[in-house]
Amino acid sequence: MQDSIRSGISELHAEGKIAVLTINNGPKNLLTEPEFIDREELLVWLEQHPQTEALVIAGKGRHFSHGADVSRFADGASAGLSEKLERARELLRTIEELPVVTAAAINGGCFGGGLEIALSCHFRICSPSAFLGLTEIMHGVVPGMGGMERMLRLLGKEKALQLILGGEMLSANDAMTAGLVTKISKEKDALPETIEYVTGLTGDRSRGQISAILETFSRAAKGVTDPSAGMFEKALSEKNGHE
Repeated sequence: MQDSIRSGISELHAEGKIAVLTINNGPKNLLTEPEFIDREELLVWLEQHPQTEALVIAGKGRHFSHGADVSRFADGASAGLSEKLERARELLRTIEELPVVTAAAINGGCFGGGLEIALSCHFRICSPSAFLGLTEIMHGVVPGMGGMERMLRLLGKEKALQLILGGEMLSANDAMTAGLVTKISKEKDALPETIEYVTGLTGDRSRGQISAILETFSRAAKGVTDPSAGMFEKALSEKNGHE
């Protein structure tokens, strides 16, 4: 069992019960491949680390991620793009439905596909100097990794449409006012405070309690009738040591 792995353009390692996934691809952490970590490798790693209660996604260095390498939007550079985007969408759906708490620690620029990654997390904590936006409209395309629908669910139609059509880049304070981020860190590096935040949320809660809550939320979002049915019993069974 490896405590750390390199997959795609990312690195994954454990800090106690917290998994830290770091996008590491040059100064701007460009998504030269939309599937920034192999989905199966992520799931295997989490299975091998059953103590994990939260996953924090960050960017190496000054920026979270400036999104896609726009040079790949040129004619002839998009071979197999639909397949690549679908793998990325499946990865973000997987992150969204993990049985652990997820949070993005956002420093610097978080644009396009970078923000789409952050939107797949439960929480987003940014540094005071961060800037965020779905800026694909400025390059003649639209967000392709599920960011439009996630922003719609988070902010509502009017605000989401304004931000996506306008290609706006929001400062940390404006993103906080809009409801795009959970909080602004006190320090210039948001990662330590993000780890502290998710640690405070999970605390002494068991993995079974966390997964029961998150599974209920996921089922509710899919329109399942009575989504919390059986969850109390599941948590109680774990508490009494019957699993």
